[in-house]
Amino acid sequence: MNLALWVSFATVSAVNIVTPGPANLNTVRRAVQLGGKRVVPTIFGNALGLAVGGAVCAAGIASFVMASSVVWSLFRWLGIAYLTWLGVRLLIKKEFLSLNNSADVSVGARKLFSEAFLLAATNPKALLFYMALFPQVLDPERGLALQAGVLILTYCGLSILSLSTYSALAHLLRTRFMRQARYDTFRQVSGVVLVGFAIKLLVELT
Repeated sequence: MNLALWVSFATVSAVNIVTPGPANLNTVRRAVQLGGKRVVPTIFGNALGLAVGGAVCAAGIASFVMASSVVWSLFRWLGIAYLTWLGVRLLIKKEFLSLNNSADVSVGARKLFSEAFLLAATNPKALLFYMALFPQVLDPERGLALQAGVLILTYCGLSILSLSTYSALAHLLRTRFMRQARYDTFRQVSGVVLVGFAIKLLVELT
């Protein structure tokens, strides 16, 4: 893999990453609720989920999954189910906005990390992205493990940068404009959007 191919991969990845999606929406919502510093576990949980997906693809396991229609359908159903659960939860569960230093301790770092990790790991779009790009940039005559590692680190690094920017902007919005009533509306809209993503995947699946 030469430098030009890496730059191409990084450029396409950046475009894909900054496009609004479940991970960006989840990070913005948590940053609005808890503040920019508190969503660091969310950002790295998402990155680890993406890294796992990339490692699966690089190891060739994803090829087996996609070769089996039953396993692939199950994987996609899991993603749809998690997005739906997360969206419905936003619609029906009350969450309190903390605008001081004593942020809501009921939302711990482990919960934020696992929430983001599952959201990334169960999203078939990320797996499909890896599957589409890896064959285009990997050189079979060189060490595939090293090349795949560079690509995965690049993608995850860009994701961390993107989500950090989203969270910083959300924090600015939170400290200047956000109130509990506005956050309730924002949370419910976020829930509707997440359910919408799930419906979109469901339509593509059927």
